Amino acid sequence: EGQGGIIMSIIKCNPQEWDRITAFLDAVPDIGAMDADTLKQYRRETEQTIRDLDALEPGSQTSEAYELWADLHEDLEDVLDEILDCLEDLGQA
Repeated sequence: EGQGGIIMSIIKCNPQEWDRITAFLDAVPDIGAMDADTLKQYRRETEQTIRDLDALEPGSQTSEAYELWADLHEDLEDVLDEILDCLEDLGQA
């Protein structure tokens, strides 16, 4: 079936959310260049995006759809970790 079919089956569930999350990850700015207020706002947006993705979790943990979901989740958590590291460096954590 290939990944195209799997992505299509996920997209059928909620295409707007899936596209929005992918677009969010595609548009991650230079986190290291942000000031504390911008970092805090971006942290809130990232945490909300993770919650949105949680709501789209595929039922079967052995499916390829779940692997794609887990990869997106990991990417979002990496972004969040980077934001938190920068806030910590600024003494804002």
